[in-house]
Amino acid sequence: MRVLRRSGHPDLAVRVAGEADRGVPVVLVHGMASDHSTWRRLAAALRARGRAVISVDLRGHGRSGRARDLYRLDDFRDDLVYVLDTLGVAVADVVGHSLGAHTALRFAMLEPARIRRLVLEEVPPMPRDEADLSEGIAMRAKLGERIRGLIALARNPFPVLRFDGRMGDQIVAEFDVCAPHWWSELPDVRASTLVISGGEKSFLPPHHLRTLSDTLPDSRFVTIEAGHSVHRDRAAEFVSQVDGFLGH
Repeated sequence: MRVLRRSGHPDLAVRVAGEADRGVPVVLVHGMASDHSTWRRLAAALRARGRAVISVDLRGHGRSGRARDLYRLDDFRDDLVYVLDTLGVAVADVVGHSLGAHTALRFAMLEPARIRRLVLEEVPPMPRDEADLSEGIAMRAKLGERIRGLIALARNPFPVLRFDGRMGDQIVAEFDVCAPHWWSELPDVRASTLVISGGEKSFLPPHHLRTLSDTLPDSRFVTIEAGHSVHRDRAAEFVSQVDGFLGH
């Protein structure tokens, strides 16, 4: 891992495989309470295709530093911008899961010219109105997903052990506020986008992910019945979809 040291902001840990400043690299952004290691299978497949891969530990995760006070969604986005700037990456393909997908989407909304292709796995959308809020479009796992998460934890406890637990309530609180302006900015995204839903097993209502996909200018929607962690629980299908979408 390479650690990008910063003054006044959390250090950021990244794993770079291949030459990130040549061609279009693939940036992998994990979900909450995870880290870069969740992408090993996908990263190996991409490297076999000759793609450079940049795997990021978000602030408060893995080997990255922790926030001094609050965790905010826009801070994760700005960290991702900083990583690409520091590595000299002008344009990238980005794959994100859950919080990482939301971070990647905020990046694409802020700097649309910098993302060529975008994969959003189980991306939590901001609530548009009180009706959305009542459906609970937030990162709260169902029982089945908790059990699968415990199994994954037993196999690899390090991401959870390194996770800053203060983050959970702070981030969920941002998803408990109506944000119609967020939806109004989605048409600014230029990247060709693949939205992957985990289907009815997930706590994220699939119809909201489909609505998000329909709102983006260039997007396709795919369902893989797996729950919230598609890349973990249906890895082969996930890798096949992503590999086919990203191409070379």
